[in-house]
Amino acid sequence: MNTNRKLVPSRTLVVYSILICGIVGYAIYYAFTEGNLIVRVAVVAAAVLLLFPILKMPLKIYEDEECIRIKQIVGEKVFIKKDYSINPVETKSLFSIRLFATSVFVYWGYFWTKSMGSFYALCVDNKKLILLIKKSDGSKIVIDAPSD
Repeated sequence: MNTNRKLVPSRTLVVYSILICGIVGYAIYYAFTEGNLIVRVAVVAAAVLLLFPILKMPLKIYEDEECIRIKQIVGEKVFIKKDYSINPVETKSLFSIRLFATSVFVYWGYFWTKSMGSFYALCVDNKKLILLIKKSDGSKIVIDAPSD
């Protein structure tokens, strides 16, 4: 039961991401042509905060009998199946409330919904998701499903 799937961000996520990057790009341009030092530092910090989640973006997901692996631009996340209960996600408004999260080319960070409570997300699409609940502490993570 080995599966391998390339992950592609949803169109909605790409459109929002391009708009956000455009706004930040304009802010950087404005800060360096018209702004003072404090404005420049704030805008550069915002740009770095946008770049970091992009480096964590999932590119591929692999599943075998023992684990699920998510290959990211930088690094890899491994989930051992025996440590988690795995359930499909059945909600359409999964990323409605961001506790400490971003949605720039990737859903990454902590979110909250009424149906699921607080959870960590690391995925690029809002469809075909699974919920991993860690058996030892009940923590939740939402990732892209390994198969279509």
